[in-house]
Amino acid sequence: MQYNSDFGTFFLPGPTEVRKEVLRAMLKPMIPHRSAEFEELFAKVQAGLGGLFRTRRPVFVSASSGTGMMEAGIRAIPEGRILCLVNGAFSERFAHIAEMCGREVDRYEVPWGNVHSVDELDTYLTKREYRAVTVTHCETSTGALNPVRQVSDLAHSRGALCLIDSVSALGGAELQFDDWGLDYVLTGSQKALALPSGLAFAAASDEMVALAAQAKNRGVYFDIVEMDKFAKGNQVPATPAFSLIYSLDVQLDAIADEGVEARWARHADMAKLTSDWLETSRSRTGADWANIVDKNSRSPTVSTIRLPERMAGPDFVKAVKKRGIVVGGGYGKLGATTFRIGHMGDHTVATIQRCLDACEEAIRG
Repeated sequence: MQYNSDFGTFFLPGPTEVRKEVLRAMLKPMIPHRSAEFEELFAKVQAGLGGLFRTRRPVFVSASSGTGMMEAGIRAIPEGRILCLVNGAFSERFAHIAEMCGREVDRYEVPWGNVHSVDELDTYLTKREYRAVTVTHCETSTGALNPVRQVSDLAHSRGALCLIDSVSALGGAELQFDDWGLDYVLTGSQKALALPSGLAFAAASDEMVALAAQAKNRGVYFDIVEMDKFAKGNQVPATPAFSLIYSLDVQLDAIADEGVEARWARHADMAKLTSDWLETSRSRTGADWANIVDKNSRSPTVSTIRLPERMAGPDFVKAVKKRGIVVGGGYGKLGATTFRIGHMGDHTVATIQRCLDACEEAIRG
């Protein structure tokens, strides 16, 4: 994978930095989407996405944000109560979508920065019958990584489906759709996949699609039954975002060249570097700052760092930007007290070090 000399200044936890080669791919001309040419392109993209999701199932491609595929998953669930695991802003969004789709929703909430206990989840699932459980793999607002495989296994043992939002995890954190027996996993293009924003992807099990066929009011645009049928013929139900699919094709080739396991390992290395730097920087700078997530529950893709009381989050982000580096502000109720580093996508230990150096200079004032 070739990197440009100016790559490595943008460290938001989405959208992430996109290589020029990927951006240039969007300049290709339009083609008819009901054509053999498009179907050949889509078949190639399907193979690459299957490798990312670790599935032999079709992977749906939607011209939307990840939120669209959240709604698709909710609308695909037959009647019954839904338990939503909430530990930040985006898991709360999943719960809100379920409510706005007219579903009966309970929340299992833990403080922002925490992950959900499987034992406590079992308590919820034994007290009441649920049709499905929603969980966020990496909570982008905090950088907490939920144990989604264990959550899914437990949900299944209690007769519930499990819907996983892996928007800021897939491609950077391990996920094995087929081997883990998952029901539904969604992600977005603009996070660990290092693509322009505007595409969302999802995989659904045979059982999930079969149950969706029984669901009422599952809509049209986000109907996974239609998506599944069309994807099996290397097609999409509605006009696709051609330019973004061209960029996806180029990036999937690069991801395949690197290898998915190697990509997971690189993200783990970047997260470790960030955690180690945060520990050692305290003695160098005297700054009382810390990751808000316990060391054993941190995402390999996002770190949320609580700042010393003397430094407000927006001021710190501005100070880092003056040094030529963009980091993310704290999200929602953490906006005034934290900042976020997106160590994801095509970044490396070397480019992350550049970001950490700028952050350390900024905290020194």
